[in-house]
Amino acid sequence: MLIVAYVCAEFHDKTGTVIHRIRPEDLRVVTEAPEAIRQDPLFDLLVREGSLKVPDTKNEVKKLENDPEPKVPVTKVQKPAGNNSSAALEDEKKSSQKSAENK
Repeated sequence: MLIVAYVCAEFHDKTGTVIHRIRPEDLRVVTEAPEAIRQDPLFDLLVREGSLKVPDTKNEVKKLENDPEPKVPVTKVQKPAGNNSSAALEDEKKSSQKSAENK
């Protein structure tokens, strides 16, 4: 079976024996994997979340070979409200240490 993986993983059979490993060099490339990895619950989880693609047709294989990057929607990262950033906390610690030293 052909797969394209976006995360490293290790698939096991029912006895716990390792069937297949996805290493960093296997990421974002079409690789051959044994059909037996389907018996590991991790396989279904990774396919559902999109971290593992299993192309069914030659067209899908071609598409993944040409553009292996996943189409993930970009979300806006919000900054925390107030002065809760780590830099602000460091500044606060330094100022409280200085005021303690001055007393």
